[in-house]
Amino acid sequence: MSSMGKTLISSYASVKPLGKGYSDKDGGTKSGKRITGWDEGKGEISINNEVYNHMKATLPPEATQVQCYDVICKPLVQKWLEGYDCDLLSYGQTGSGKTYTMFGPPYSMEKAAKELGSGGQTISPDGILKEEHGFTLRSGFDALKIIQQYNSQPNTRAVLHGSMVEMSIMSLTDQSVQDLLNKRKTCFVDKSHHLQGAKLIPLETARDIVNLAASVETRLTRGTKMNDTSSRSHCVTVYTLSVLENKMMRQSRLQFFDLMGSERFKGGNAAHNTNSSSKSSMGGWEGIYANLSLSALTSAVDQASKQKRSKSGKSKRMANPMLEFCLNELLNGSLVGNALTGMITCVSQHPRNGDETYLTLKYGANMAKLPNYGKIQPMKPIEPILKHAKKEYASIKKIVQRGVAGKYQALREAQLVQWTNILSLLTLLVGSDDGGGFDDATTRKKK
Repeated sequence: MSSMGKTLISSYASVKPLGKGYSDKDGGTKSGKRITGWDEGKGEISINNEVYNHMKATLPPEATQVQCYDVICKPLVQKWLEGYDCDLLSYGQTGSGKTYTMFGPPYSMEKAAKELGSGGQTISPDGILKEEHGFTLRSGFDALKIIQQYNSQPNTRAVLHGSMVEMSIMSLTDQSVQDLLNKRKTCFVDKSHHLQGAKLIPLETARDIVNLAASVETRLTRGTKMNDTSSRSHCVTVYTLSVLENKMMRQSRLQFFDLMGSERFKGGNAAHNTNSSSKSSMGGWEGIYANLSLSALTSAVDQASKQKRSKSGKSKRMANPMLEFCLNELLNGSLVGNALTGMITCVSQHPRNGDETYLTLKYGANMAKLPNYGKIQPMKPIEPILKHAKKEYASIKKIVQRGVAGKYQALREAQLVQWTNILSLLTLLVGSDDGGGFDDATTRKKK
């Protein structure tokens, strides 16, 4: 298996433009801290002349979405298409531009889907991809080009699939993963740290890519004092590339984590109404546990960094239950596995946001210490994989039909969806109509 050796997380910063049209609400109290400068090439941002230089590059306010994609995202996309698992996180306070970077302005994905009309039946982005569109669409279109190249080679077949879920954390014991492609059905994270029960859709045309991205518009949003359309959950988009060469299969994943924004709950720059307790509103609880899950991610990063620096170098399960959030489980490849990781820290220039920008950069500096040990996913014989999938599907189907107690039924149903997805994917990959007699309600077969 090809290895890149030890590298640090690829960390970047993006400075949000200041002024009308950028969703910054008026009001609040001017902070004593503020951005006093930045250097694109050196990857620096200064807060009151205190320099943060843990980034590979800093994207200035005038940077376009194309420039951001080329600098931050495209290198990871290329590695993913070569066979590496890759994770890309966008982090920052509420309203700092995370979702804009990943998708575009509010409702832009929905608009793109409506504008398709009867088009979008090819892989071309012409007339579809707009200047304001973000990483999700652009990476999908780049993937379609590479898949076309794969499929032009003899004895080679490649297929692309996509999933999208949102993660919300309402208590330490109440974490929700909901499928944005399938009526918010409950999903889980399996022992391999992959989504379990999420709808897996084939992505073969421009229309498929746009429809996947447009699902983000069903994500839970709520107005706050910072932003009219604040995302109230973590959103995870997963592209899965499966390649078959001479009956040997490799699968790699590109995961986009559009994290819910960090928020303040006290003082003149709080995201919520300080005349009442933050615990008295749903938005307040969402913010509290978003901050908690981000803190848990920081703790997980600290543990992972110490573990990777240890002499033994052995992977150990993280013992602290505070760290066992679904977000961390899905990021396991970055924390203790072999995924390549990128992070974009989104910061605001607004005078009231200086304290939160300062804390955001400190958070990013901590994350940037995480070492990566990237390895290409191995090629494996497809026949044993297909045989195992059929066996697991048949076993889980019997259990679901028989029924199990309470919440475990939802878990078993999610497992059935997962094995249905896997069988459908394998069938599409080998180009056979023989799917082993499974009923496929979530994906379509290639004719």
